[in-house]
Amino acid sequence: MSAAATPQPVPRLNFVPVTRPEQVATVAALAHQIWYEYYVPLIGRPQVDYMVAKFQNVPAMQTQIDQGYEYFLVQRQDDTGQWLDIGYCAVEEQPGRGMFLSKFYLHHAARGSGTGRRCMEFIEELARRRGLALLWLTVNKGNPAVQAYQKLGFRIAADLVMDIGGGFVMDDYRMEKALDVL
Repeated sequence: MSAAATPQPVPRLNFVPVTRPEQVATVAALAHQIWYEYYVPLIGRPQVDYMVAKFQNVPAMQTQIDQGYEYFLVQRQDDTGQWLDIGYCAVEEQPGRGMFLSKFYLHHAARGSGTGRRCMEFIEELARRRGLALLWLTVNKGNPAVQAYQKLGFRIAADLVMDIGGGFVMDDYRMEKALDVL
């Protein structure tokens, strides 16, 4: 007789609105760690160098915040009760009752533990409270996260190939999820 695996509880999470310069710097430092760890094998170091320098840094993030994007620092509580920075997300409310999930990145130690699902629940609830009926994002076609998003109820809505400059393109899917509005 084999013992059933006991599911591990998802650690307590905190979603901190990023409003102060030191918070933006924390998110940019996380972006640097996450992008080099996760995306170099997926899209190559030259494109990661370009994208971090152009889109995942303090000035770029602050510009987005100034234009209405909302960034959230994702924190997880450890066994001692201390909050650890483990990721970040950014959303933009858009005309037509939708929310664009512009950024959603977790540190490798936070993946596979249910943390991503909990983050998505937070984002969906944020959209629902605002009466938004659609959540959408873009994801690299070769990213294993495509399947994770599908398990969370997203569907592939379009193929996108976007020139981002520097001789690079983003070869993505637009994925969408209809939301029940509160």
